[in-house]
Amino acid sequence: MKLLDVVAWAIFLGLGPVLWASSLWLFLLSSLSSLRKTAWAVFLVSLGIAVGYVLPLPSIRNRFLVLLSALLAIIDVKLAKSNRRVSFWLRACSFEICTVFGSAALTRITVAH
Repeated sequence: MKLLDVVAWAIFLGLGPVLWASSLWLFLLSSLSSLRKTAWAVFLVSLGIAVGYVLPLPSIRNRFLVLLSALLAIIDVKLAKSNRRVSFWLRACSFEICTVFGSAALTRITVAH
């Protein structure tokens, strides 16, 4: 396995769950109703399951990293117009990305075995 692959897997498997746990707390504390939170979470997991059936695990990882990079670029733009810190914007957007790609990865692992 190449060094770049090792680093990519470390980010996907290490940073992904940490970001998800942090963003989950922010999502649960949001002002959305319980019904909307549940519906949104079910939609994200369903989307992840569909992605997991279609893409192999390395592709899921690579798309996660690309979206995470795009997220960081969007955060830079948001920071210019907001008094919030980087950590808030990272956590605010990470719930969706990590939920979709985490459920996709779990689906692919389950389907492959």
